[in-house]
Amino acid sequence: MSKKTALLCPSRRRILAGSIAALISGATQPAQAEPSHRLRISSQESSILFEIARERKLFEQPLAEAGYAAEWSTLGHSPAQMGQVDFLSDIAEAVPVSIHPFFPDLALYAAEGPSPHALGLLTRKDRNIDSIAALRGRSVAVAKSGSSFNLLLVSLQQAGMMLSDIRPVYLPEAGSLQAFRTGSIDVWATFDPFFTFGRALPEASVLEDGAAVGMHYNRYYMADRTFVRDNPRTVAIIRSVLTETASWLNANQEEGARILSARWQNMPLDIVAEVLKHRNFTIRPADDTDISVLESIAATYAAAGLIAPDNDMKTLTLIR
Repeated sequence: MSKKTALLCPSRRRILAGSIAALISGATQPAQAEPSHRLRISSQESSILFEIARERKLFEQPLAEAGYAAEWSTLGHSPAQMGQVDFLSDIAEAVPVSIHPFFPDLALYAAEGPSPHALGLLTRKDRNIDSIAALRGRSVAVAKSGSSFNLLLVSLQQAGMMLSDIRPVYLPEAGSLQAFRTGSIDVWATFDPFFTFGRALPEASVLEDGAAVGMHYNRYYMADRTFVRDNPRTVAIIRSVLTETASWLNANQEEGARILSARWQNMPLDIVAEVLKHRNFTIRPADDTDISVLESIAATYAAAGLIAPDNDMKTLTLIR
């Protein structure tokens, strides 16, 4: 053996030993399988538990261990989008009534709440509106598909009025906020976090909240029943993460407020903290009491001529 070869041998031995050690280590470590299924989840900014869970990365590990990779999208107001995902984050309790005729495969798998103080009617102080009866002929901004619209309908109904007695202005929340601030509308029917943000404005006064008319204001979580039938483990995983997140948030509201403030375009922390106080973060499987709530909402909508009277919410599937 040449002197040059002899000098190289120790290095080669170290490389060979390192390679063998790496092979042994790789053989003794459990392989990390690549997720074999995608799980399409759509959420929105007001989906507090989903927002917190995503920030704390609570979905990744249990889903990956079950062979799933989450594919996230932002839930908009388009009904068509709701038929293109496997799981929907929480939506206002009135929304299933509107979408069920178009997407009968969407089923309830969890409920959160009730939180009746998390939505309400805001009036401008300069309009001197101090009762629902005083809304007659007034302009009211509202999003047509959510529970704030249901609140408006129930409030009018209990006062012996109809939608035709006011001037509804159908706007998304950002547009309603702008119209309210400029004085283009008299009243704003809205939900948190917009409700709490709006009531803090100097020109705003609270006419009533959901508790005043006996609303539940649950938040409902929905999933495609065919997907869940073929992937039954996913419901237990999502429910478990939501329950864990609710428990954490109830015990860590200051930190939760900081997370949400950052996600809500740096909304002031005191406003976010107030939003959290309005929500009842209790997660449970949806049950027959939820169907009864939805039947009541459907009856209100049908009486207002907004949906067909044969929209039977009893046909909505519950994922136990």
